[in-house]
Amino acid sequence: MYTEHINELDVLRAFGFIFVVAQHIFGAYAWREGAGFTESLILSLLYLIAQPAVPMFVMITAIGLFLKHSEKMDTLMFYKKRFLYIFLPYVVWTVINILDAKQYGEASYGLFIGQLLAGTGRYHLWYMSMVLRIYLFFPLILWVSKQILRKSWFFKVGFFVTFFIFYIFLLKNNGITEWIGKIVFGTSTYNEQRFLERTPLLWAIYFVIGAYVIFGYPYFMVWLRSCKKRISLAYGMLLLYNYYVEISPHLPGHNIVPPGYKYCVLKVSFMILSIFIFYNLSCYITQKPRLYRLFKETSAYSYSSYLGHVIVLQAVATVLSKAYPIKSFLLSGLILFILTVVITVKIMQLLSILPLSKYFLGTTYKYYSKLFNKRDLNITLPGRG
Repeated sequence: MYTEHINELDVLRAFGFIFVVAQHIFGAYAWREGAGFTESLILSLLYLIAQPAVPMFVMITAIGLFLKHSEKMDTLMFYKKRFLYIFLPYVVWTVINILDAKQYGEASYGLFIGQLLAGTGRYHLWYMSMVLRIYLFFPLILWVSKQILRKSWFFKVGFFVTFFIFYIFLLKNNGITEWIGKIVFGTSTYNEQRFLERTPLLWAIYFVIGAYVIFGYPYFMVWLRSCKKRISLAYGMLLLYNYYVEISPHLPGHNIVPPGYKYCVLKVSFMILSIFIFYNLSCYITQKPRLYRLFKETSAYSYSSYLGHVIVLQAVATVLSKAYPIKSFLLSGLILFILTVVITVKIMQLLSILPLSKYFLGTTYKYYSKLFNKRDLNITLPGRG
């Protein structure tokens, strides 16, 4: 079991946040009324490249959890840290997001507790409903993983293949959550149904891959380097297929690719290979000290930046549309994307100077360390301790 700090995860975590912002902007701008056809094609491609953000975060979560807790786990301390550095910041930023959303006429659904559990405080907070359940059940997941780890190589491969098939079946038939909702709740409320739909099972394959990666990390890295060209080729082919699926409804004929089993397999394969592509890129970036330092500092605030970025996005978009109206959706989207990423991270860095900031940012890393030129400090991130 690999137990050293993995530098490339710092870079990959920063990529994850950047991709979340990219999805919310480029996905919204593509095919918007008034956007040119060529612009929409480019925006759709950028949106597709950024789609692996959630799978990336889920895999990083798995690697971080197993890296820290596979040898010995203090369950009480584990839950205490998740509560202080994951749940509390989530509560704080849910309140802020709900208050901010009212300025834009966005609806608020149900009681606050229901919003927390279902992640409906704002559209991007759905991820928290899912990932909090991963943390809740991780001690059990860890125990099961250790049992599998003791088995033969043949059993481990068989388990992964079986789980992959089960996952594809579940993904194809994800409407089962509505059926479960009727059984459990009868007539489900909005938050009850969203809670069921955001089950970690619909993202579980990426957590399983993260477990396999960290438990065989030296072999994974050898494979990743030796198969770099083949991974890139397969990624390119899957990118083209998924790009066609993305734009096909807007092409002449308006063909829509049905979400069958073939589509699910190719979509999941694209997500997995995307992570490997950016993992390789992250390894390269770690060899460039100045560039790595930039990603590392961004990574320290990736969680709080994710929680708060929609507030910044809306504010910047409002200012740009009024003060600097730009007719090109592609250009305005790119400007909004860059400004949202930079401003959000800088705000979180400045907030970290405040007392008790770790309880609403989820990190103990202090921005003043950079102001006073203290280099190469360790970063404590949620999920690592």
